[in-house]
Amino acid sequence: MIRIPTAYSRYLHPFVRLATCTALLSLTHSVQADGFHYQIQAATQFVANPAGELTALKMAWTYDPELAAILLEDEDLSEANKAATLKQRASDILADLAKLGYFTQLAVDGQAVATAPVQDYQMSLTNDQSLLLSFQLPLKTAIPVVGKKLSLRLADPDGVGALSYKDPQQVSLDEALSKRCTSPRLSQETLDLPNDHKLSVPIVQLECQ
Repeated sequence: MIRIPTAYSRYLHPFVRLATCTALLSLTHSVQADGFHYQIQAATQFVANPAGELTALKMAWTYDPELAAILLEDEDLSEANKAATLKQRASDILADLAKLGYFTQLAVDGQAVATAPVQDYQMSLTNDQSLLLSFQLPLKTAIPVVGKKLSLRLADPDGVGALSYKDPQQVSLDEALSKRCTSPRLSQETLDLPNDHKLSVPIVQLECQ
């Protein structure tokens, strides 16, 4: 696949650089002097083991049709090869996201929680040609949550991707955690970026008893 010219590559997030020059240049209204920006609609479920310890975050990220077209430019989406193509594209994207901590900052009582590489994932195209990336982000070790305060922050450290939850219902707890923890509270934090731009970052908080 053709690489983005160096002049553009500094503006783009690593996995966006997988796109072709032609596809990128067709989106000139999105490439501005201060960079390329894109939106991700997120959904998250907190997942526990039978002992009620937090073990993973189940994620579903939706990329809009415009960005999906870039990411899938020149890919084989024939019925015979579509599943394999999407699986490979998901693997490529997650490999780049791993270098950036999957845009995920999880903390328990203010202490950062380490995550492990994603192994369980899938990608699909929705009816409107959005790209849906579903994956489970495991923790390196299971975390007891009784008497703890949990917080989750989704942010691209480069400020290129903007993640958001459409509504509070997009954040949920599995059955074990729903018996121990309060309903997640969703708020926003605004980060100042270069060139007088601002980035809205979703913050999820909950307490467990």
